[in-house]
Amino acid sequence: MRLQKISVLVAVMALVLALGGCRGKKEKQAEGPQKTEFEQSIQSKDTVAVKQLVDRFFGFAKAKQYSEAAGMLYRNDKDIEGEPQQLNNEEMAQVRQMLESVPMVDYRIEYIKFDEYYQNEVLCRVVIKPAEGDMPEISTKMFFKPVNYLGSWVLCLTNTEYGDRGVVKPGKRDSMERAYTRQSSAKQKQ
Repeated sequence: MRLQKISVLVAVMALVLALGGCRGKKEKQAEGPQKTEFEQSIQSKDTVAVKQLVDRFFGFAKAKQYSEAAGMLYRNDKDIEGEPQQLNNEEMAQVRQMLESVPMVDYRIEYIKFDEYYQNEVLCRVVIKPAEGDMPEISTKMFFKPVNYLGSWVLCLTNTEYGDRGVVKPGKRDSMERAYTRQSSAKQKQ
C-alpha cells in the first residue's frame, strides 16, 4: 500500500513537472527568435536614418528624378563583408527603367527589420493608384536592404540574382507589419 502511494506521488510530481516544462517552452517560443547582437545595438537614430534614406529615395522618384533616386542605391551582394558598391551604369539604367514604368502616387513603409550590419530589410508599399469608392488601391511592393558600413547607412536593393534573401520570411511579413505599425504608433504618442 505504501509503495502504491509513493508510486502515485512520483507519477503526479512527474506530470506536474512535465506540464510546467511544456508551459515554459511555449512561453519561450512565443517570444520569437532571439535578437542578434547588432539588432540589440540599434538605436532610434538608426531607424530614423534608414527612414530618411527611404524618404529621400521616394522623394526623388515621386518628383520623376529617377537618375537621382538610382544614384542613391548600392549593392553589397557579391562580398557580404565588403564595402557596398554604387550601382554601375547598366544597373542604374535598369532602376531608372523600373521607376519610370511604375507610376508612383505614394508609398509607405510597411516595416523595417534589423538583423546584421550587412543584412536588414525594409518593405515599402508603392501606391500606383489610390483607392476610389469601392475600388481598392493598386499597389506593389519594393524591398530595400539598408547596410551600415563604417557607421553610415546606405540603401541597397535586394537582389535575388546574387543570392540575396529576405530577413523576414514571407509568411511572417503581415505580423511584422502589424508589429511595426503598433511600435510606430506608440512612439508617435510619446
